[in-house]
Amino acid sequence: MKSAVRRIPLSRPYIDEREEELVLEVLRSGRLSLGPTIERFEELFAERVGAPYAAAVTSGTAGLHLLAHIAGVGPGEKVITSPISFVATANCFIFEGAEPVFVDVDRRTLNLDPAAVEEAVTERTKAIVAVDMFGYPCELDELRAIAERHGLVLIDDSCEALGARYRGAPVGSHGVSAVFGFYPNKQITTGEGGVVATHSEDEYELLGSLRNQG
Repeated sequence: MKSAVRRIPLSRPYIDEREEELVLEVLRSGRLSLGPTIERFEELFAERVGAPYAAAVTSGTAGLHLLAHIAGVGPGEKVITSPISFVATANCFIFEGAEPVFVDVDRRTLNLDPAAVEEAVTERTKAIVAVDMFGYPCELDELRAIAERHGLVLIDDSCEALGARYRGAPVGSHGVSAVFGFYPNKQITTGEGGVVATHSEDEYELLGSLRNQG
């Protein structure tokens, strides 16, 4: 006897008439890229996560890649990251020729174990790409202390963590550049897309240039 197959969708975003109206509004405006709607979205997003700047990008992956590029990550260098994440977390610096170093995670949070990160640092280490796994914030203060102690760049992959709070404040508000994703299985979706929240005006200007072939 053939058993019934139950299909469980990866995502089921809630989209109602208001979203349809707004999409039509943009289509009818004639500005389908980098227009006032994007600018307003960036402003609202930055306000929501407590960052002074937010730059919209084509995906969370693109945001991570741009941060790795801006940080000067390159061939011959190593980047410490989590073995439990979507492949984009490592691809963002592999694209730049760097080598991933996967270290252990905390068995309770599934986020990077700061002690394991510290132990993995070598003279070739350039950066740390942390992950807020399943929306649970990483140990940001400890990882930032390690990064500062060794002169490393710290990037926060917060693609699953919109709305999460670390030490009482929103993820994205703590000074470390954070990337959020809007794929259909995220907290909000734009179909595709992402945002880089940054506290650096220089970085924000570079993001605005590089995302548009600058």
